[in-house]
Formats: sequence, structure tokens, C-alpha cells
Amino acid sequence: MVAGFLPPYKTNDLEPELSKNTANGQDRILLIELSPSVPNLGRFLVMPRFGLLAIASILAEKTRYRVKLLFEPYTGPITPESVAAENPRYVMLNGLTTTSWENETFVGRFRELTRGTVPVITGGEHASMFPESARRYSDFVFAHEGDEGVLSLLEALEQGDPSTRDSLLSRVPGLHYRGPDGAWKFNAGAARIKEIDYRYDLSVVEGAEQASKRFRTACMPVQTSRGCTYCCSFCSWLTLYGKSGYYVRPIDDVIHDIVHTVEYTGIRDFIVTDNLFAGDPAHAEELAFRLKRTFEGRETKPRLTVLMRADQFAGGPGALSDRLIRMLVEAGMANVSLGLESISSTSLLQMNKKADLPMYYLASERLRKHGIGMLATFVAGFDGDRYEDVVNISEFSDRFGLFTSQVYARSITSGTVDDLMNGQRILHGAMDRYRNGHGVWFMPAQMLPSELQHAIFDSCFRFHKGGGASRKLALRAFQAIWAGMQPHYEALRRVEREVLVPEGIYRERVTGGYMLASKVLNALYTDEERYGNFQARCARIFLEAEPGHRTSPVPFPQANAASMA
Repeated sequence: MVAGFLPPYKTNDLEPELSKNTANGQDRILLIELSPSVPNLGRFLVMPRFGLLAIASILAEKTRYRVKLLFEPYTGPITPESVAAENPRYVMLNGLTTTSWENETFVGRFRELTRGTVPVITGGEHASMFPESARRYSDFVFAHEGDEGVLSLLEALEQGDPSTRDSLLSRVPGLHYRGPDGAWKFNAGAARIKEIDYRYDLSVVEGAEQASKRFRTACMPVQTSRGCTYCCSFCSWLTLYGKSGYYVRPIDDVIHDIVHTVEYTGIRDFIVTDNLFAGDPAHAEELAFRLKRTFEGRETKPRLTVLMRADQFAGGPGALSDRLIRMLVEAGMANVSLGLESISSTSLLQMNKKADLPMYYLASERLRKHGIGMLATFVAGFDGDRYEDVVNISEFSDRFGLFTSQVYARSITSGTVDDLMNGQRILHGAMDRYRNGHGVWFMPAQMLPSELQHAIFDSCFRFHKGGGASRKLALRAFQAIWAGMQPHYEALRRVEREVLVPEGIYRERVTGGYMLASKVLNALYTDEERYGNFQARCARIFLEAEPGHRTSPVPFPQANAASMA
């Protein structure tokens, strides 16, 4: 821990201590969300992350600090200089993987300006899945849910006595921190939060008031539950939350967040961030009833986009009734994002998805009957996927009646079943900024990594070039993402040419194309020194492909697939 990291407090009562520091701003906590340099689909919606909104609201309600959340699309560029000028007591950052480079650069300069005297606290997806990376720019890192732990952390940091402070830090669940010897420690065993307790206070979000008048694509996240009742092999929700469990929020709190958002920001479009919306049908029914009643007679009503499974609409055990679906529609459920994941039966089996194409079509018929808009997400790169299978997602999506088709790359996320079984296939060294859901950073079985990368965007382009204005808007977003992904795509091609193919990790088929030689890769993986050298070579190529790091021109061989220029 940096010397002089914390001021020498002499009391455990926060109110007197904070009052002494009000004049110079030292009672302030700033929560910061920077924008990624490489765009993803989320960047085209002006929407702050729900995690920071929840934490900011908790701090505003339950502590005496002055709390401000800075969301870069609302505020304009956030600089280390502007944040340092506010003389905050603590700084908190969201932990998105795509902004880890921006966070590290930002914090490096901020620490220079403040001489390392302001603690930097991070949490969220990146912090939970890649804590070693988050430690590079953090003094304290929260894994999993931080709703309760953040209050315990602040209590510990306000202690003037080092031994008391360290004792309290050791009891904060899910916390990565440095001990008295400077070595990092982790408090494992964090329990799930079963009683979710927060309500939005958007007054602490700078620029949120009447945001709908400034941003045409303004949305707001809202959460009705946490966790999932399923465990697909690729899904990261268990890593994010640390343990299994599906817990719903109090309906009064959900209604408050929606009403408060509509009244304070003017925003009526909500993205429900649940891993599985309506996983508890009784809770969903009560929410629908209350939400409809709340907005009866009002001119402005909420419009919800929710993430659900096809089997919730396909009939059979666990499916929602027509009555409940009608209630949800009347309450504002306008669009359903279906996690379809694949059109390959082999890949669906490998995912442990427990679904098939007939189920998908049954779900689409039922959704159309109720007038609900459909979009879907797919995960490409499982072992049943060839190039044409990924591209054909576009045709399937059109027949299915989607208004947006989003194809993501299999990620082999830390802590998942996929990671345990196939972790040796990860290409280490790929830049975090390209881990935006679309970037490929592993070795697929039926094609080269760059071919999978190309196929993902090829599918998205083919689908969104047809249809109406909404598809054209999404097409422009995917084109911008593809343009930003070019250094990564170039690096994949070079890794293949210089490493993967010459080393025999990929072998050419008699019928054309390449496939992964699993036995060769597994033999390499068991030789720690050779595998380390292999990954180091790949990492060097990824780094050299970055425009700011490139030392010599990198040839770009002709692609096997048709150009998407």
C-alpha cells in the first residue's frame, strides 16, 4: 500500500471527520464510467451501467458522503485533471474489460496528480473475472456483488489505527486488498445477497436530468432479479456472482426505479439487465400488475426490453402462460431478447443449452401472437460451428422474424465449465479493448480464429443489410465495430501465419480450410515451458499489431472469405 495512502483519522465517527473536510471536497466520492476506445453495441445506446448506479445510490442513501457519478456520454470527456480538481476522498471505477486500458491510463495520471493519496476502488465484470488485471490500476478490487461490502470497506478505510483498519479489511467479503506487507490478499467465501436493497437516486448522476432531450438513443438499465436458474457452459453469471442462486428485487424498489427514471430523466426505454427475466413467474406477475397500475392514466409509459429463454415461450413445463405474457405486454414489455446461442444442434448440446430449433420456432410464433418484438443473441465458435454455420445465422434470423441479430464470439470465460474443459485454447495476450463480446481470442475447432472473426461480422452484415430503418441503424453500428476491430483481426491472421499453422496446431483439410489439431495443442499444453513460449509469441504479435506499438508493417494476406469492405 502506498505510503500516506490514507489520512490519519482519529475517530470512528464519520460525521465529524467528514464535516472537517467539506470545504476542500474531501467528503466526496466520485464514481466514474469511461467510454471504451473500441466500440461495442452497448456504446450505441446512451446508458450508464446499472452496477455503478446501484452503488452510487446506496452510498447516497446510507452514508454521509457527497456522491457524484460521472458517465462520460452525459458529461463529455472525463480527465484525470478534472477529477483531481474535485479533490475526492475516494474514486470508484466500473470494471469493464473493454475499458481496462482506459482505466489504467486514467488512474496512472490521476495518481501522479494526487501523489497516490486517493484510494481507487473498482468492481464489476472485469474485476470479478480478471482480478489480476484490475489490480494493476486499483487499490481495492471487489469481486462479485459489492452492495454491502462497499459500506464495510469505507468503514475500514476511515479508521486511523492501521491494525484496526487491516482487521476490518480482512472481513470484507469478496475484497482484494494489500496487507500490511504490501502483498495482495483476497477474502474468499462471499455470500450471495439474497435481499437486494437499493433504489436509484439519479440526482447523483451528473447530466442525467432530462437526458432524454439530449440523447436520441437514451436508455436506462433496471434490474428485477439477479442470477439464473440455468447453468450453460459458456455463461459467466456464476463467475460474476461467485455462487449459484436466483434472487428477486422487492417490487416496490423496481417500480421506484422506473418511475424515478421517467420523471427525472424523461427516459422511457429500459433495458432489463436480469440474466433471466421472469425466472420467478409469480414475481413477474405481481410486477406486471403493479407496473400497469402505476402508469394507468399517464401519457408516458415505460417500454421494456428483457432477456429471456425460448423455452419460457415454447410451451411445456416452466413456460409462461398466455395470461402472464399479456400482463407483461400491457405493463410495457415491448421486446424480448432471446438467448438462442446457436442453430447447430451439436453446439447447443456442448453448451448444455437444453434447446433445439423446433423449440425456437414455437417461441417465435407465440411472441408474434402477442405482438412482442424479437431480437436474439448467438454465440459462435463452439465445436459444431463451421464458417457457413455462423454466416447462416443471418438467414435463420430473417426467417425467425428478428429485428436485430447479434452474433458474439465464444469467450471461454474464467471460472466457467468451458474454461475448465477448454482453457488451453485461449490465445493469451489479446488486448482487453477487443474483448467486447465480438472479438475472438481462442482457437475454434472447425476454422481458424480469423475466419471465425470474419464470419461473425459477415453474418451480422448480411442480416442488417436487408429490412428497414432499424436494421440499417444496427448495420452502421456493426460497421463501426468492425472498423475498430481491424488491428485485432490483423493480429489473428499473423498469429495463424507465423505460429498456429507452422506449429501444426491447425492443419489443412483435404477438402479445404483448416481445423484444430487438438492432440498437438494438448501435447503443447502439457509442456509448461513450450506452452509459455507459444503464448509469449502470440502476445508479442497482438501487441505489435496495435497502432501505437507497431514497429514494422505487418503483411495482410488475402482472406479466404469474401471481403466485407
